[in-house]
Amino acid sequence: MTIGAFLAAKRGERGLTLQQAASATHIRLEHLTALEADEPELIPAPVYARGYLRTYARYLGLDAESLVASLPTPVQDPRDNLGLRTIATRPRFVLTGPAAAAAGLLLLAGAFTAYAWRQIESDQRGTIVTAPATPAIFSPPATPTPSPPPASHTSK
Repeated sequence: MTIGAFLAAKRGERGLTLQQAASATHIRLEHLTALEADEPELIPAPVYARGYLRTYARYLGLDAESLVASLPTPVQDPRDNLGLRTIATRPRFVLTGPAAAAAGLLLLAGAFTAYAWRQIESDQRGTIVTAPATPAIFSPPATPTPSPPPASHTSK
C-alpha cells in the first residue's frame, strides 16, 4: 500500500472529507489531493511536501516521522541548490497603466508649455511698434458727403 492510499484509507476510516481536512490543517485542497494521489512532485518544493505530509499525518493521528521518512526524495540537480541555473531576464522597464498615464500627462503638459511659450513670444514681437518718422496729420476727405434730401410730408 502506498503512502497516498494509506492516508486516504485513514481519512475514510475517520469519516472525513478532503475539504474538512484542508480547512482543519490549513493545507490547500490541491496539495492534499496530490499527497493522496502519490504525486508529491505537484507540490511546489519537496520541503513543502514533507511538511504537508507531516501536518496531515498528525491530523489523522498517524506516526508522522515514519511516513515522512518513507516519502521518496526526488533526485535534484545540485545546480538548483546553488542557484547556478540561468535566470530568466526581466525587462528593465515595464510600462504599466499608471506609468503610461503619468507619461501621457507629462507629455501633454510639455506640449501645452511649448505652445504657451510660442504664443507669448509671438505676442511680444507683435507689440513692439516703431514710431513713424513724421507725425500723421488728419485731413478731412476732399469731397463733402451729400446730405439726404429733406423729407416731404404730405397729408391726405
